Formats: sequence, structure tokens, C-alpha cells
Amino acid sequence: MNIEKHTKKMYDTYGKKYQKTREEKHLSRLYNEFLEVPSMIKAVGKIRNKSLLDIGCGAGIHIKHYLKSGAKCSGIDLSKTMITLAKQNCPNVDFKIGSMNKLPFKDASFDIVTASLSMHYIDNLNPVLKEINRVLKTGWLFYYSDESPIASTRERYEDDDFKIVGIGKFIDKKSGKTIVLGNSMNEGLVEREMVPGMIIKSYKKTFRTQLQELTKANFELVDFIDCKPISDFKKYNPDSYKVYTKFPLFSIYVSKKK
Repeated sequence: MNIEKHTKKMYDTYGKKYQKTREEKHLSRLYNEFLEVPSMIKAVGKIRNKSLLDIGCGAGIHIKHYLKSGAKCSGIDLSKTMITLAKQNCPNVDFKIGSMNKLPFKDASFDIVTASLSMHYIDNLNPVLKEINRVLKTGWLFYYSDESPIASTRERYEDDDFKIVGIGKFIDKKSGKTIVLGNSMNEGLVEREMVPGMIIKSYKKTFRTQLQELTKANFELVDFIDCKPISDFKKYNPDSYKVYTKFPLFSIYVSKKK
């Protein structure tokens, strides 16, 4: 099963449970709610009367904010379950079930295209970026978020007595062993469990690869935004709030169609 089919199956099967963890502010979902979502909304900025397509729109969480800002929104997602939830959250929006590889929209249909933490499901970015370029008007912007290049270099180390995730040189005080963590060069497939049974597979790509792919698809990178936590995050998880005010977990690529 390819990754696109696997992703569709996972969200179709577990999408309601996953979305419930977001609504209930589950610890593992705080990073979406208090880091990525507010940062993306702020990055997109003033969008009144602009036509906007959200790719990998999920349950319509971002679109709900874009509507409040006055945008005319459309959304697309692989998962029937997530689109059903999106229609409940935003009943008057044009939502479609479909693939990023073949967007069911006419050329130059949108002023803005967004993709929040969904591009990492794509192995070959080129055909997807070309489709996004096709539906976007010339001179307008494509925003997508992904794991920060800084965060993606982190490496995990653990034995019976010492556990750490980070970048740099560390000393295991008990054994005296020097541990060097960090892996910024390698790309590949990673897995994580979102809710019990929901194994999501995504692709880690370097900043250089993403920049090259944007350029090949006739985009110009015009901004790169590190996502910062909003203050409400501190109430739920003060330790993580402190960490992610010092270095980013997510970043937003802002590109203009040439």
C-alpha cells in the first residue's frame, strides 16, 4: 500500500478519534492547536474577499479561522471522514475529497493556497507543487507548514538510566559516556502513532530539498516563519512552552508563484 492510500485509510478509520483529541486539548495535540494553527493564521494575515484553498484541510479547523477573516474558502482532503467533519464545522464551504496530486479545480482559481502539516505525506513533491502552481494565480502566495529544519535534526538517545532528545553533545553523568545527537542530513520515511492504532507515515525532507522542489515548480520562497507558541499553551504544558519559545517545532514556507 502506498503512503497516500495508507494515509487515507488511517484518517478514514481513526479520524473522529483523532479530532476528538484535538478538541479535548490532549497533550499530544497541543502543538497543533497552540503552535501551528495560530502561526499559520497570523502568517496568512489579511485575506478578506480573497479566494483560498486549504489542501489537506482535515476537519476544517484552519478554514473556520479563514472564514472569520473574510476569505472565500475551499478545502480538499483525502479522507471522507475528515471532510464529513469539515462540512459540520463549516457548512457553507466547498469541500472536496481528493488527492493533492490532481486538484479538482480550474487553472488560476485561487489567490492563496495553504497546506498545514500535510505536505510531509508526499514523497515526490514536484507533481503536487506543479498542481498547486496551476490553481494559484500568478504573483500570489502558497503557505505550507512542516516540521522545522531545526527540530528535524533532533535525535533520541535512551538506555536504562538516561533518556534525552536533542541536538549537540551530552554527557551521561552516571556512565561518563559522551553522546552526540543530531541528524540534519538524512531524509526518509518516519512513523508515529497519533491515537492508538493510527500509525501515520510521513517524509522527512531537508530544507535544501524543499527549496529546490519549490524552485523547480516555478515558486520563489519569499518568507520563512518559525512557529511560536501562544501564551495559552503555557497553561497546559509550561515545560513544552518554555522549550518551544527557544526553538521552533514547526516552520512555515511562504512562496510566490512567478
